[in-house]
Amino acid sequence: MKKTCFTLAFSFLTLIGRAHAADIIVENFAGKQTVPQNPQKVVVLDFGAADTIRALGATDKIVGFPQSGKIPSYLSEFADKKFKNVGDLKEQSLEQINEIAPDLIIASKRQERMLDKFKEIAPVFFIDNDYKNYYDSFQQNVTALAQIFDKEKVAKEKLSALDNTVSQVAKNVQHKTALLVLVNESKISAFGDGSRYGMVYQKYDFQPIDPNIKSSTHGQSVGFEYILEKNPDFLLVVDRTAAITEKVKNAQKVLDNEIIKQTKAYKEGNIVYLDAANWYLAFGGLESMEIISKELNNAVQK
Repeated sequence: MKKTCFTLAFSFLTLIGRAHAADIIVENFAGKQTVPQNPQKVVVLDFGAADTIRALGATDKIVGFPQSGKIPSYLSEFADKKFKNVGDLKEQSLEQINEIAPDLIIASKRQERMLDKFKEIAPVFFIDNDYKNYYDSFQQNVTALAQIFDKEKVAKEKLSALDNTVSQVAKNVQHKTALLVLVNESKISAFGDGSRYGMVYQKYDFQPIDPNIKSSTHGQSVGFEYILEKNPDFLLVVDRTAAITEKVKNAQKVLDNEIIKQTKAYKEGNIVYLDAANWYLAFGGLESMEIISKELNNAVQK
């Protein structure tokens, strides 16, 4: 009973403190959201958001992070014990988050079903993306985070530099056709222009080899024959199994067969195995977007 009273009192005092914090309105694809500006204790549940916050120079504001699952190597610093472990990308501990008493929780699509629960603990900034216009929605998210952490000048500089990099990649791509597939164990899904990976076609100027791929979060299920039939210049591969498990090169093993070896992409050395953790787990951060740009540029320039 005493513990419950203490918790309620603590929560009440926390809410009083938040009430005096300056709130601002930020906007992204999810709409306008009211959040505290320059929060001092933030729980970040999205790898891309953590990436961006670090790039903006506000890592010191992050106090809680999902450490239980696999963390992309370029974000390994967030595995440090100075960050409180609040679960993984799919399952979070409300108890651990509540103990932190954060000023703000940053969540994304993977945690969408938990938003109402999070809002009982602290204000929430929801990261959302428009797959039909991914790059612009990514910029909106970066700008919103910059406004929250009072880092707008840094964000403008970094977005401008990234725009130059992306434009250069598009020039080098020269309208080559591509098919982006995700390999999950032995299953293959294709992603088109209106998908989570639509930016490959929208911004980097690869031409979709199949404009009729059904838009879906998990892609359109396809087989080896489909890939051969479409026969793109580039086959871009995201290995989901490698991203979330210790099974490395799973996609290479799946695609090592006589049907795939008949494709133009195989014959010309244009099957590109993308950085799986970056593309599947941390997609949408400032640094990850830079890595993606360099990765695609290396692929078309080799």
